[in-house]
Amino acid sequence: MSAHAWLSEVARRLREARRQRRARAELRAMNDLELRDLGLGRSDLPSVLGGRFEDGFRAQAKRLH
Repeated sequence: MSAHAWLSEVARRLREARRQRRARAELRAMNDLELRDLGLGRSDLPSVLGGRFEDGFRAQAKRLH
């Protein structure tokens, strides 16, 4: 891997980590009513932040239809 590619990858990972920190802070700052307006509960936050919520939501929707 070239130095440019390596630096680009490091920069990408840093941007993603910063984005995740902001998302985590915003979701945790919401009260339960605000989360419910989004269709979320406090217990859903780890799945949402880990990127697994949507997959589970789609699987559940398929079972219901």
